[in-house]
Amino acid sequence: MCGTHISMKATETITGTITGTTTETSETTTMLPSGTTTAMTASAASPPGTRDTSRHDALDDALVAIRRVLLRPGYRARLLDALPGRVELATLRLLRTVQRHEEAPSIGEVAEVLTIDPSTASRVVDRAVGSGFLERRACTDDRRRARLYLTPTGTELLDRATERRRELLAEVTGDWSEDELDLLVRQLTALIAGFDQLEGSA
Repeated sequence: MCGTHISMKATETITGTITGTTTETSETTTMLPSGTTTAMTASAASPPGTRDTSRHDALDDALVAIRRVLLRPGYRARLLDALPGRVELATLRLLRTVQRHEEAPSIGEVAEVLTIDPSTASRVVDRAVGSGFLERRACTDDRRRARLYLTPTGTELLDRATERRRELLAEVTGDWSEDELDLLVRQLTALIAGFDQLEGSA
């Protein structure tokens, strides 16, 4: 960041809106790592006695932008072009879900984690099985159901994709300090926990 002043855009707000903001007159100034500031001009100062929603609005914009960033053609190309063959992001997300699940998941459990329809999850699983990345095994307690397991080929692909993601994140945050990265991870983890509580209370 190195003291650069950047105009406010949704794709540039995630760090500042999470790491802290200060408001001066009609402009909200967000502090980014190493003194960088991101300026967001408010339409008008909040009237006395009303709640200032600008920070939550900026955070909401940032969360939407982060999702878009990960689906952009440039990011997708730099991630997927480094992998062997033709692999889709949906396949990588599936493999990662299977790897990180406490036990071998079913298709229904994969669908729940990925927040997609079971029919969509089934098609993604079919492609992964056909490519040799996953295998289905019948449940020991219910032969009508199947559990999903990574194959050695799937594990190797996922390891390479994970390493590539690390490289891209290291490039994006190359001038951040370790403390700044640690702070962002802590704040995002806390934010995710808050959303988990919302989900549990629904």
